[in-house]
Amino acid sequence: MKKKRAPLTRSQMMQAVHSENTKPEVRVRRELFKEGFRYRLHRRDLPGTPDLFILKYGVVVFVNGCFWHQHGCKFTSRPKSNSSFWNNKFDNNIVRDVKTAWKLSLLGYRVATVWECSLAVDFDHAIERLVAFIKSDEETIEI
Repeated sequence: MKKKRAPLTRSQMMQAVHSENTKPEVRVRRELFKEGFRYRLHRRDLPGTPDLFILKYGVVVFVNGCFWHQHGCKFTSRPKSNSSFWNNKFDNNIVRDVKTAWKLSLLGYRVATVWECSLAVDFDHAIERLVAFIKSDEETIEI
């Protein structure tokens, strides 16, 4: 059972969450760099501000947190308090993610979405799949 937190504590916890340079994102970057890939970070001129942009291969990579992007795995939940706010927020996130991938594909980029849970379960396998995707000619992948 999850521990109930005071509103001020919960607010402070949520403020500490960052959208860039998260631990999963940094781990993926480190491994791709070791594999010889060079990339740009958080290109604000591209739809969705991808976490990684690999120009040589025309690939953008999003490292998504399962909670914030509502993956549907065991890391996914929805807060019980203020549920209308959270349901609206998460539903909008899901729609925005789909639109972003569509816009990027229209611009000619290939889109990889790496879920936090795949990195937690089998990091090495997730990286192998990502590397194979980058070198392939596939249009999209979800890992």
